[in-house]
Amino acid sequence: MELTYPINFVGFEHGATSGDVITRDGEILGSWTFIKDEEDTGEFQFFADGETEPMFTEGVAFLSSGLRVGMALSTICRTIRDWHDESEPVEKVYGGLVNSA
Repeated sequence: MELTYPINFVGFEHGATSGDVITRDGEILGSWTFIKDEEDTGEFQFFADGETEPMFTEGVAFLSSGLRVGMALSTICRTIRDWHDESEPVEKVYGGLVNSA
């Protein structure tokens, strides 16, 4: 499976309403789900690995608008990426030694 983006909602491009959230490097961060409401709205939810409550959500005002769905997906992926980047230890190299900040 090709992971094109820094954060990938696996299965979304094929019409799935849930799946894994995986980084481009293959790290599984958790899962996603998409809930459709009756009034042409919906919500993306991200569950961190092992959690039962969503860590992040992003609403979609008009499901009939592919642009709005794409924007919501982009926003939640950016939020997940920021969270993941902040939780990763930053490595600094000093004179050939690697230290975690």
